[in-house]
Amino acid sequence: MDQRGGNRDRRSKPSGRKAAPKSRGNRSGASGSSPSPRSASGKSSGRSDQSNRTPARPGTSRSAGSSSSSSSARPSSSARSSSSARAGERGDRRSAPRKDSRSRTSDQARNHDRRGVRNVRHEEEGVPKRLEPEIPQEIYREELDPQLIRELSSLASDNAEQTARHLLAIVHFLGDDPERAHAHGVAASTRAGRVGRVRELAGIAAYNAGKFDVALRELKTAFRITGDPAFWPMMADAQRGLGEPLKALEMGRAPEAKQLDKDGQVELRIVLSGARKDLGELDAAVTAVDCKELQEDNATWAARLRYAYADALVAVGDLDGARKWFAKASSVDIDQETDAQERIKKLP
Repeated sequence: MDQRGGNRDRRSKPSGRKAAPKSRGNRSGASGSSPSPRSASGKSSGRSDQSNRTPARPGTSRSAGSSSSSSSARPSSSARSSSSARAGERGDRRSAPRKDSRSRTSDQARNHDRRGVRNVRHEEEGVPKRLEPEIPQEIYREELDPQLIRELSSLASDNAEQTARHLLAIVHFLGDDPERAHAHGVAASTRAGRVGRVRELAGIAAYNAGKFDVALRELKTAFRITGDPAFWPMMADAQRGLGEPLKALEMGRAPEAKQLDKDGQVELRIVLSGARKDLGELDAAVTAVDCKELQEDNATWAARLRYAYADALVAVGDLDGARKWFAKASSVDIDQETDAQERIKKLP
Protein backbone atom coordinates (compact mmCIF):
# COMPACT_ATOMS: atom_id res chain seq x y z
CA MET A 1 0.00 0.00 0.00
CA ASP A 2 1.25 3.48 -0.77
CA GLN A 3 2.35 4.85 2.57
CA ARG A 4 1.47 8.37 1.49
CA GLY A 5 -1.93 7.63 0.04
CA GLY A 6 -4.05 6.82 3.07
CA ASN A 7 -5.57 10.25 3.31
CA ARG A 8 -6.78 10.14 -0.22
CA ASP A 9 -8.40 6.78 0.45
CA ARG A 10 -10.18 8.16 3.47
CA ARG A 11 -11.65 11.00 1.56
CA SER A 12 -12.98 8.75 -1.17
CA LYS A 13 -14.34 6.09 1.21
CA PRO A 14 -16.28 7.71 4.01
CA SER A 15 -17.29 5.59 6.93
CA GLY A 16 -21.04 5.82 6.42
CA ARG A 17 -21.67 7.20 9.89
CA LYS A 18 -23.61 10.41 9.80
CA ALA A 19 -21.25 12.21 12.09
CA ALA A 20 -18.30 14.51 12.17
CA PRO A 21 -15.04 13.23 10.71
CA LYS A 22 -12.05 12.05 12.67
CA SER A 23 -8.56 13.32 12.11
CA ARG A 24 -6.60 11.54 9.43
CA GLY A 25 -3.21 11.13 11.06
CA ASN A 26 -1.20 8.44 9.25
CA ARG A 27 -1.85 8.25 5.54
CA SER A 28 -1.59 4.52 5.08
CA GLY A 29 -5.03 3.51 6.21
CA ALA A 30 -5.35 4.04 9.94
CA SER A 31 -8.22 6.24 10.77
CA GLY A 32 -7.64 9.23 12.91
CA SER A 33 -10.08 11.42 14.70
CA SER A 34 -10.62 14.74 16.23
CA PRO A 35 -12.90 15.42 19.13
CA SER A 36 -16.45 14.92 18.02
CA PRO A 37 -18.30 18.21 17.62
CA ARG A 38 -21.80 18.69 18.75
CA SER A 39 -24.13 17.91 15.92
CA ALA A 40 -26.73 20.36 14.73
CA SER A 41 -29.37 18.31 16.48
CA GLY A 42 -27.59 18.65 19.78
CA LYS A 43 -26.12 15.13 19.83
CA SER A 44 -22.44 14.33 19.89
CA SER A 45 -21.13 13.26 16.52
CA GLY A 46 -17.90 11.74 15.31
CA ARG A 47 -16.58 10.38 12.01
CA SER A 48 -14.54 7.30 11.39
CA ASP A 49 -12.02 7.03 8.62
CA GLN A 50 -9.49 4.74 7.02
CA SER A 51 -6.22 6.50 7.80
CA ASN A 52 -4.71 8.33 10.68
CA ARG A 53 -4.85 11.64 8.99
CA THR A 54 -6.79 13.34 11.09
CA PRO A 55 -17.41 32.49 2.09
CA ALA A 56 -17.28 35.47 2.82
CA ARG A 57 -20.64 36.73 3.86
CA PRO A 58 -22.14 38.40 0.84
CA GLY A 59 -22.99 42.00 1.04
CA THR A 60 -25.54 43.98 -0.78
CA SER A 61 -25.17 45.63 -4.12
CA ARG A 62 -27.34 48.18 -5.71
CA SER A 63 -29.46 46.78 -8.44
CA ALA A 64 -28.84 48.15 -11.86
CA GLY A 65 -31.62 50.52 -12.57
CA SER A 66 -32.26 53.13 -15.17
CA SER A 67 -29.60 55.81 -15.30
CA SER A 68 -30.56 59.36 -14.53
CA SER A 69 -29.05 62.38 -16.20
CA SER A 70 -29.01 66.00 -15.17
CA SER A 71 -31.04 68.38 -17.26
CA SER A 72 -30.44 72.08 -17.80
CA ALA A 73 -33.12 74.71 -18.16
CA ARG A 74 -34.49 75.14 -21.65
CA PRO A 75 -33.40 78.34 -23.44
CA SER A 76 -35.96 80.77 -24.76
CA SER A 77 -37.31 80.44 -28.27
CA SER A 78 -35.21 83.39 -29.44
CA ALA A 79 -32.10 81.81 -28.07
CA ARG A 80 -32.94 78.54 -29.77
CA SER A 81 -33.46 80.24 -33.12
CA SER A 82 -30.23 82.24 -32.83
CA SER A 83 -28.23 79.10 -32.10
CA SER A 84 -29.94 76.79 -34.58
CA ALA A 85 -26.86 76.51 -36.78
CA ARG A 86 -24.67 75.42 -33.91
CA ALA A 87 -27.38 73.08 -32.68
CA GLY A 88 -27.64 71.50 -36.11
CA GLU A 89 -23.90 70.88 -36.14
CA ARG A 90 -23.53 69.31 -32.72
CA GLY A 91 -27.03 67.90 -32.19
CA ASP A 92 -29.46 68.67 -29.41
CA ARG A 93 -27.78 67.33 -26.28
CA ARG A 94 -30.84 68.00 -24.19
CA SER A 95 -33.29 65.89 -26.17
CA ALA A 96 -31.08 63.28 -27.80
CA PRO A 97 -29.52 60.82 -25.37
CA ARG A 98 -26.01 59.58 -25.88
CA LYS A 99 -25.91 56.73 -28.31
CA ASP A 100 -24.40 54.39 -25.73
CA SER A 101 -26.47 55.37 -22.71
CA ARG A 102 -29.09 52.68 -23.19
CA SER A 103 -26.58 49.98 -24.00
CA ARG A 104 -24.48 51.08 -21.03
CA THR A 105 -27.48 50.68 -18.75
CA SER A 106 -28.14 47.23 -20.20
CA ASP A 107 -24.51 46.28 -19.77
CA GLN A 108 -24.66 47.36 -16.14
CA ALA A 109 -27.68 45.13 -15.57
CA ARG A 110 -26.01 42.19 -17.28
CA ASN A 111 -22.81 42.68 -15.34
CA HIS A 112 -24.85 42.88 -12.15
CA ASP A 113 -26.41 39.54 -13.02
CA ARG A 114 -22.99 38.03 -13.73
CA ARG A 115 -21.80 38.95 -10.27
CA GLY A 116 -24.25 36.38 -8.98
CA VAL A 117 -27.32 36.24 -6.86
CA ARG A 118 -25.21 36.09 -3.71
CA ASN A 119 -24.83 39.87 -3.88
CA VAL A 120 -28.56 40.54 -4.05
CA ARG A 121 -30.88 40.60 -1.02
CA HIS A 122 -34.35 39.23 -0.64
CA GLU A 123 -36.65 42.14 0.05
CA GLU A 124 -38.89 40.03 2.26
CA GLU A 125 -36.34 38.02 4.21
CA GLY A 126 -33.46 40.46 4.48
CA VAL A 127 -30.89 37.68 3.95
CA PRO A 128 -28.48 37.16 1.06
CA LYS A 129 -30.06 35.46 -1.91
CA ARG A 130 -27.95 32.57 -3.11
CA LEU A 131 -28.03 29.28 -4.90
CA GLU A 132 -28.23 26.72 -2.10
CA PRO A 133 -28.53 22.94 -2.01
CA GLU A 134 -32.01 21.61 -1.44
CA ILE A 135 -32.79 20.54 2.10
CA PRO A 136 -34.52 17.13 2.25
CA GLN A 137 -38.04 17.08 3.57
CA GLU A 138 -37.15 14.67 6.37
CA ILE A 139 -34.86 17.31 7.84
CA TYR A 140 -37.75 19.73 8.08
CA ARG A 141 -39.48 17.16 10.26
CA GLU A 142 -36.60 17.04 12.74
CA GLU A 143 -36.75 19.07 15.91
CA LEU A 144 -34.11 21.76 16.12
CA ASP A 145 -31.73 21.83 19.05
CA PRO A 146 -32.77 24.73 21.33
CA GLN A 147 -29.12 25.41 22.18
CA LEU A 148 -28.32 25.76 18.50
CA ILE A 149 -31.22 28.15 18.02
CA ARG A 150 -29.88 30.25 20.89
CA GLU A 151 -26.46 30.36 19.26
CA LEU A 152 -28.10 31.60 16.07
CA SER A 153 -30.21 34.18 17.90
CA SER A 154 -28.20 37.05 16.44
CA LEU A 155 -29.67 36.23 13.02
CA ALA A 156 -33.09 37.09 11.67
CA SER A 157 -35.51 34.33 12.67
CA ASP A 158 -36.04 32.99 9.15
CA ASN A 159 -32.32 33.01 8.46
CA ALA A 160 -31.57 31.31 11.80
CA GLU A 161 -34.03 28.49 11.10
CA GLN A 162 -32.76 27.90 7.57
CA THR A 163 -29.15 27.95 8.77
CA ALA A 164 -30.02 25.34 11.41
CA ARG A 165 -31.59 23.16 8.70
CA HIS A 166 -28.37 23.34 6.68
CA LEU A 167 -26.42 22.25 9.75
CA LEU A 168 -28.74 19.28 10.19
CA ALA A 169 -28.17 18.45 6.52
CA ILE A 170 -24.39 18.46 7.10
CA VAL A 171 -24.74 15.78 9.76
CA HIS A 172 -27.30 13.90 7.65
CA PHE A 173 -25.06 13.63 4.57
CA LEU A 174 -21.61 13.62 6.15
CA GLY A 175 -20.98 9.89 5.95
CA ASP A 176 -22.78 8.95 2.73
CA ASP A 177 -22.41 12.05 0.55
CA PRO A 178 -19.48 14.24 1.63
CA GLU A 179 -19.78 16.61 -1.32
CA ARG A 180 -23.42 17.32 -0.56
CA ALA A 181 -22.61 17.83 3.12
CA HIS A 182 -19.92 20.30 2.07
CA ALA A 183 -22.42 22.19 -0.09
CA HIS A 184 -24.68 22.60 2.94
CA GLY A 185 -21.66 23.71 4.94
CA VAL A 186 -20.94 26.46 2.43
CA ALA A 187 -24.58 27.57 2.57
CA ALA A 188 -24.61 27.66 6.38
CA SER A 189 -21.28 29.50 6.56
CA THR A 190 -22.47 32.09 4.08
CA ARG A 191 -25.65 32.68 6.06
CA ALA A 192 -24.06 32.78 9.52
CA GLY A 193 -20.36 33.45 9.09
CA ARG A 194 -19.95 35.00 12.55
CA VAL A 195 -21.26 32.01 14.49
CA GLY A 196 -18.43 29.76 15.66
CA ARG A 197 -20.41 26.53 15.71
CA VAL A 198 -21.52 27.09 12.14
CA ARG A 199 -17.93 27.58 11.00
CA GLU A 200 -16.87 24.43 12.89
CA LEU A 201 -19.43 22.23 11.15
CA ALA A 202 -18.69 23.84 7.79
CA GLY A 203 -15.01 23.09 8.34
CA ILE A 204 -15.69 19.48 9.26
CA ALA A 205 -17.81 19.02 6.14
CA ALA A 206 -15.07 20.53 3.95
CA TYR A 207 -12.44 18.33 5.59
CA ASN A 208 -14.52 15.22 5.08
CA ALA A 209 -14.93 16.11 1.39
CA GLY A 210 -11.17 16.58 0.98
CA LYS A 211 -11.43 20.39 0.63
CA PHE A 212 -8.52 20.96 2.97
CA ASP A 213 -8.00 24.62 2.09
CA VAL A 214 -11.63 25.40 2.88
CA ALA A 215 -11.54 23.24 6.01
CA LEU A 216 -8.48 25.05 7.31
CA ARG A 217 -10.03 28.45 6.68
CA GLU A 218 -13.32 27.55 8.34
CA LEU A 219 -11.73 25.91 11.38
CA LYS A 220 -9.24 28.75 11.87
CA THR A 221 -12.13 31.21 11.79
CA ALA A 222 -14.08 29.09 14.28
CA PHE A 223 -11.06 29.06 16.58
CA ARG A 224 -10.76 32.86 16.39
CA ILE A 225 -14.44 33.18 17.28
CA THR A 226 -14.64 30.60 20.07
CA GLY A 227 -11.07 30.20 21.32
CA ASP A 228 -11.72 26.44 21.57
CA PRO A 229 -8.75 24.37 20.29
CA ALA A 230 -10.75 21.12 20.09
CA PHE A 231 -10.26 20.97 16.31
CA TRP A 232 -6.53 21.65 16.43
CA PRO A 233 -5.72 18.05 15.33
CA MET A 234 -8.04 18.36 12.36
CA MET A 235 -6.46 21.68 11.40
CA ALA A 236 -3.01 20.12 11.61
CA ASP A 237 -4.15 17.25 9.45
CA ALA A 238 -5.60 19.68 6.91
CA GLN A 239 -2.08 21.09 6.64
CA ARG A 240 -0.90 17.59 5.78
CA GLY A 241 -3.65 17.31 3.20
CA LEU A 242 -2.29 20.50 1.62
CA GLY A 243 1.18 18.97 1.45
CA GLU A 244 2.54 20.90 4.43
CA PRO A 245 3.68 18.29 7.00
CA LEU A 246 6.14 20.75 8.55
CA LYS A 247 3.28 23.11 9.34
CA ALA A 248 1.43 20.21 10.91
CA LEU A 249 4.43 19.53 13.15
CA GLU A 250 4.58 23.22 14.07
CA MET A 251 0.97 23.04 15.17
CA GLY A 252 1.90 20.07 17.35
CA ARG A 253 4.37 22.32 19.21
CA ALA A 254 1.99 25.26 19.54
CA PRO A 255 0.58 26.31 22.95
CA GLU A 256 -2.90 25.36 21.78
CA ALA A 257 -1.80 21.72 21.52
CA LYS A 258 -1.11 21.68 25.25
CA GLN A 259 -4.68 22.81 25.93
CA LEU A 260 -6.19 19.70 24.37
CA ASP A 261 -7.86 17.08 26.53
CA LYS A 262 -6.74 13.46 26.49
CA ASP A 263 -8.78 12.59 23.42
CA GLY A 264 -7.39 15.57 21.56
CA GLN A 265 -3.84 14.68 22.55
CA VAL A 266 -4.24 11.18 21.14
CA GLU A 267 -5.77 12.52 17.94
CA LEU A 268 -2.83 14.89 17.55
CA ARG A 269 -0.37 12.03 18.10
CA ILE A 270 -1.96 10.17 15.19
CA VAL A 271 -1.67 13.21 12.95
CA LEU A 272 1.94 13.91 13.91
CA SER A 273 2.91 10.30 13.24
CA GLY A 274 1.51 10.68 9.74
CA ALA A 275 3.40 13.95 9.26
CA ARG A 276 6.66 12.24 10.25
CA LYS A 277 5.98 9.53 7.67
CA ASP A 278 5.32 12.21 5.05
CA LEU A 279 8.81 13.53 5.73
CA GLY A 280 10.39 10.07 5.63
CA GLU A 281 11.14 10.13 9.37
CA LEU A 282 9.90 6.59 9.93
CA ASP A 283 11.38 5.93 13.36
CA ALA A 284 9.93 9.21 14.61
CA ALA A 285 6.56 8.14 13.19
CA VAL A 286 6.66 5.02 15.39
CA THR A 287 7.71 7.03 18.45
CA ALA A 288 4.84 9.50 17.98
CA VAL A 289 2.21 6.82 18.59
CA ASP A 290 4.15 4.52 20.95
CA CYS A 291 2.34 5.54 24.12
CA LYS A 292 0.57 4.05 27.13
CA GLU A 293 -2.83 4.76 25.54
CA LEU A 294 -2.20 1.79 23.23
CA GLN A 295 -3.30 -0.42 26.13
CA GLU A 296 -6.75 1.15 26.43
CA ASP A 297 -9.54 -0.89 24.88
CA ASN A 298 -12.67 1.22 25.30
CA ALA A 299 -11.67 4.66 24.06
CA THR A 300 -13.26 5.91 20.84
CA TRP A 301 -9.83 6.25 19.29
CA ALA A 302 -8.43 2.87 20.47
CA ALA A 303 -8.75 1.08 17.10
CA ARG A 304 -7.34 3.98 15.15
CA LEU A 305 -4.39 4.54 17.49
CA ARG A 306 -3.44 0.86 17.32
CA TYR A 307 -3.85 0.88 13.57
CA ALA A 308 -1.59 3.94 13.27
CA TYR A 309 1.04 2.20 15.40
CA ALA A 310 0.84 -0.97 13.31
CA ASP A 311 1.09 1.05 10.12
CA ALA A 312 4.21 2.84 11.39
CA LEU A 313 5.75 -0.55 12.26
CA VAL A 314 5.17 -1.70 8.68
CA ALA A 315 7.06 1.37 7.48
CA VAL A 316 10.15 0.44 9.54
CA GLY A 317 9.96 -3.22 8.52
CA ASP A 318 8.69 -4.74 11.78
CA LEU A 319 6.10 -6.98 10.16
CA ASP A 320 5.59 -9.26 13.18
CA GLY A 321 4.87 -6.27 15.40
CA ALA A 322 2.61 -4.80 12.73
CA ARG A 323 0.63 -8.04 12.47
CA LYS A 324 0.17 -8.09 16.25
CA TRP A 325 -1.10 -4.51 16.44
CA PHE A 326 -3.32 -4.77 13.38
CA ALA A 327 -4.98 -7.71 15.17
CA LYS A 328 -5.31 -5.66 18.35
CA ALA A 329 -6.84 -2.82 16.36
CA SER A 330 -9.34 -5.17 14.75
CA SER A 331 -10.32 -6.63 18.13
CA VAL A 332 -11.68 -3.28 19.34
CA ASP A 333 -12.85 -1.95 15.96
CA ILE A 334 -16.55 -2.50 16.58
CA ASP A 335 -17.62 0.12 14.05
CA GLN A 336 -15.16 -1.10 11.41
CA GLU A 337 -13.39 2.21 11.22
CA THR A 338 -10.23 0.60 9.86
CA ASP A 339 -9.27 -2.04 7.34
CA ALA A 340 -7.02 -3.81 9.86
CA GLN A 341 -8.11 -7.30 8.80
CA GLU A 342 -7.36 -6.55 5.17
CA ARG A 343 -3.94 -5.22 6.11
CA ILE A 344 -3.14 -8.43 7.99
CA LYS A 345 -3.99 -10.49 4.91
CA LYS A 346 -1.71 -8.38 2.75
CA LEU A 347 1.31 -8.71 5.02
CA PRO A 348 3.96 -11.13 3.69
